[in-house]
Amino acid sequence: MTSLDLRALALAPVIAVLATQGVAFEPKPVEPVTLTDVRGMRFCEFLLVFDDHVEIYNTSASAGCPDDLWSTLDPASIAAEHGAKAAQLNGPKFWAMDEQTVGFGETQTFGGIEARYAASLPIASLGSGKGADPYAPYVTQKSQNMVFQAGNPVYELVDSDGNVFVMNAYGDKVEGGDPANLATQLTLPDGWTFQVSTPDSDLVIDQKIDTPSKMVGDDFDQYYSMIDESAG
Repeated sequence: MTSLDLRALALAPVIAVLATQGVAFEPKPVEPVTLTDVRGMRFCEFLLVFDDHVEIYNTSASAGCPDDLWSTLDPASIAAEHGAKAAQLNGPKFWAMDEQTVGFGETQTFGGIEARYAASLPIASLGSGKGADPYAPYVTQKSQNMVFQAGNPVYELVDSDGNVFVMNAYGDKVEGGDPANLATQLTLPDGWTFQVSTPDSDLVIDQKIDTPSKMVGDDFDQYYSMIDESAG
């Protein structure tokens, strides 16, 4: 069962921002929340699109994402209710790590589903449509510490230069709910590969607000964080 460790929370300006351009908007405050036993946990996200930025709300630290409500949501109505130019629905998705500490802020309600503020991103983060363009690495600055426990599978994209990107979460297009099946599902660019590894010790990816980190998306709108080999 997923648990939330909310001890010793301190509000801090910890947000996710792309480092590819200046940020002209004011992000909302968040607090660090530790989520345990999250491998395979279902969540959904709401993206509110404004003139110069996108606000992301995530259900991972609230009451979840029931399908009976999610399947009836109308993005246009959500946008109007929250004063946004447009709204996008991202999900359902399932976490691929075992534990994480991530920043969450205020709670909003979207068609009966509660979700917490998770990030503000420049409008360019939407790429050419829904999310970042596939297999086009981008730079992000955010606060997220992900733990992939020893002995559990880790799903990885390897680019043509040998850089390894670890899956954060997967979607409902994955056959049988097993990300290993992406080896035959993804349409990879030349020189890219998909692989499954099983670490002998915990793999920790610690993304910090003051340190740019590379990420990449695949053609199923699933996202991966690059392993920083220099971090040891």
